[in-house]
Amino acid sequence: MNLYKEKVKERFDELSESYSSSAVSFIRNKRLSLINKYIKVNDKILEIGCGSGNILKFINSKNVYGIDISPKMIDFCKKTLPNGNFVSGDAENLPYENNFFDKVIISEVLYYLPDLDKAIKEAHRVLKKDGLLLITSLNKKYNFVKTLVNVLKIGVHDNVSLSYISLKNIKSLIEKDFKIQEISSVPVKFIPPNQSLIFFISAQKI
Repeated sequence: MNLYKEKVKERFDELSESYSSSAVSFIRNKRLSLINKYIKVNDKILEIGCGSGNILKFINSKNVYGIDISPKMIDFCKKTLPNGNFVSGDAENLPYENNFFDKVIISEVLYYLPDLDKAIKEAHRVLKKDGLLLITSLNKKYNFVKTLVNVLKIGVHDNVSLSYISLKNIKSLIEKDFKIQEISSVPVKFIPPNQSLIFFISAQKI
């Protein structure tokens, strides 16, 4: 594991006990509403960077898998979601078979991944034919939010995230292997997605 990934693991191990209570529920619920409209009850779901399970515990499907770089986050998930399948690991080297999942979720995680292209290709590999990649991410235009969050100690102040990614850049990566179905804004729908605090993308494997 490289030095940066080790820093992320250590920081989220530290945050594991308080992470669920730190989630900003209003924004989380907006993200969830967009994600859940694509989830069916029998879907096999993987969340990459599942944290403490703040998304998976509200997902419409009960056939859930989660992977996170923090072993302590995974321990928390196993306690709160005992019927789920959780493992500590790396988004760039997923320990799953090809064509295994119906949907893969990457929510507020892109800016912790040093090799985004490899992570997106791994998500593509483990998705079934026509499976969906569901992404939410903070927008690069709001990099100043990282400083604000850390100073005011609101939400998850982690001090280890990389720069947020622009919608344009993540689209260019996704469109190599996926067909984009939807791009939306979070939390305010009428703001153009490239100007929004958070954007949501649904993309189908091709």
